[in-house]
Amino acid sequence: MRVLSISAKVSASLRSLFNYACRCTPGISTLLVIALIIFGHDSICFVALTLVCHVFVVSYTVRSCYGMYATWKGMIRTADEYSMTTLIPASSPISISSAASRCARDTNIIDDPTGSDVSSDSDEHDIESSVSSYDVGETLEIMGDSGAPIHAIVVPNYKESLDTLRETLSMLASHAMARSSYDIYLAMEAQENDAESKASTLISEFAPMFRYITYTVHPADLPGEARGKSSNLAWATRAASRRYRILLQSNVVFTAMDADTHLLASYFQTITAHCVREGTDNFTMFVPPIVFDRNAHNIAPIVRCADMLWSAAGIAGLYETSQIRTPTSVYSVTLTLVRYVDFWDTGPGAIGEDLHMYLKCFFRTRGQLKTVTVYSPASHCNVEHGDATANMNIGQRWMLSSQARFKQAGRHMWGIVDSGYAIRHTIALITGRNDNTESSEHVQDSYLEQDEELSLDLPEKASAIYISSVSPSPPPAMITTQVPWKRVVILLHRLYEAHFLPVHYFIDVLACSFLPMVVAVPTPSLLSTVLVYTNHLRKAAAFGVIFQMAIYERLHSTALHLRLHSIQTALSSPSSHISPISKSSPKSTEIVRQSLKQVDISPRGRWINCLDYVLFPIAGTVFGAVPAIKAQILQFWSTSFVYEVSSKPVRSQ
Repeated sequence: MRVLSISAKVSASLRSLFNYACRCTPGISTLLVIALIIFGHDSICFVALTLVCHVFVVSYTVRSCYGMYATWKGMIRTADEYSMTTLIPASSPISISSAASRCARDTNIIDDPTGSDVSSDSDEHDIESSVSSYDVGETLEIMGDSGAPIHAIVVPNYKESLDTLRETLSMLASHAMARSSYDIYLAMEAQENDAESKASTLISEFAPMFRYITYTVHPADLPGEARGKSSNLAWATRAASRRYRILLQSNVVFTAMDADTHLLASYFQTITAHCVREGTDNFTMFVPPIVFDRNAHNIAPIVRCADMLWSAAGIAGLYETSQIRTPTSVYSVTLTLVRYVDFWDTGPGAIGEDLHMYLKCFFRTRGQLKTVTVYSPASHCNVEHGDATANMNIGQRWMLSSQARFKQAGRHMWGIVDSGYAIRHTIALITGRNDNTESSEHVQDSYLEQDEELSLDLPEKASAIYISSVSPSPPPAMITTQVPWKRVVILLHRLYEAHFLPVHYFIDVLACSFLPMVVAVPTPSLLSTVLVYTNHLRKAAAFGVIFQMAIYERLHSTALHLRLHSIQTALSSPSSHISPISKSSPKSTEIVRQSLKQVDISPRGRWINCLDYVLFPIAGTVFGAVPAIKAQILQFWSTSFVYEVSSKPVRSQ
């Protein structure tokens, strides 16, 4: 027994050491690069490193330009496809009986996972009078025989203004599918004092506009959790999934978005069309391009430039033939996939929630994850400092927005811990070992304890019949197909581009620039030849970034035009474009109309463009390489990160 105990301790120590080495791989690689430059600048290894870094940067700019162009063309195609047609959603009154419309009204009961019910005052009488008026057969008919999914839209937020959330919900409410297919989950945080009152206010205003709307409250300081968007999503989606275990089985698509994200109807229409063709019982993730087109004219040019580069980095892999398409901030996943991977992770390694969820899905499905690009732009705000006011001069506002963006960059670059996660799971794939150490077991257990209360989510008659006659669908069988190693290699290359290359390239450029001043470089020699060629490659990369930003101008203009067209169409014809119940909910319709009228836009002018082109090397260094180096150093000691929500613009009253 003692031998076994010692063996277990040794095994645990080796495993901890292995995990630590994987986590610190980016930092270790940077130290090796610095050591190579200092002690081996005249070696073949330095020459090879210099060439590899410069070639990778040039290849990235080429792929980014192509991805930007393909996305721009895809946005135009998608807009043309859905400008004249509207899909009939799963529970549309057009295709079902009058009993279905009664059930659609019933689903606006607002239930909170703790068991209390909140509903809008205007609908309270109707809900109470009809809550038990349909039977289970009608329920099953409504829940998607057409194959069209229900869109469960989760909006995590913490200390966001009511105006920001109203605009986000108003954009969703203006979609024709909102009333029949959108289930909204406001994912609130217990640490915010007025979270529940804010959620109740929004529910009372928007309940008539959606198929269903509720809120969840993520408790503070759960054991093993790290504060952030991923933890909130894990809590909210587990709460939502309890409802869908009985009602819909797997015909649901979860959408994770930021509190300030504006999505067009074409985003959900494209997903619906795909699900009608291929179903939702599969491992699919849907990814849109993100565009900063709301307040870019109000913030420091260097911040605007940094966000353009950030947007371009996300779009670089979204072309149709790309085998790896990682999401940025906004994405959708089938409920089948969410359950298969055991929801979102909540530990310190999940700070980069979007990329981490992609990696988790990729490795849990052994590389079988299918990613579909949805060419419908997701509109975002540039970060602004919470203390910035209109009374400040432009220099003060620019300084504050730059400080806020640097903090946000620190959070973004802390996500390099995902490279260690990917390395660890790649080795697990190679060795055939199952490594699922990031699961949220404590959260899962808290919900399993509530399984006996599932019948409370349905009227008594319907739940009793349904539970006794239909057993829940079993989870998909464990994937045993051959791992697509080509995709794994491409994924690792993309992670190198994101988490290693900015630092390696920055250090290497400094070395190439100052090395001839410090040491005598013989001419001719291999080193001198490489220094000449890499100088040309740097110029090519700079030209590629400028060309990429020029394409972004067109993409930005197209995205802004589509958003404005969507808003103007909703405002000009509310009876047909704001959800079908608008005629009987004048108060909610007016809230939507007023919010849409005040949505910000940020067109780009010619002189602003020129300024951004000049600033991109500085923006890439200040908000890319420097925070990445800081994160690499700090992660030698800890994975803990104090998560701070980025401030968004607040409409002046």
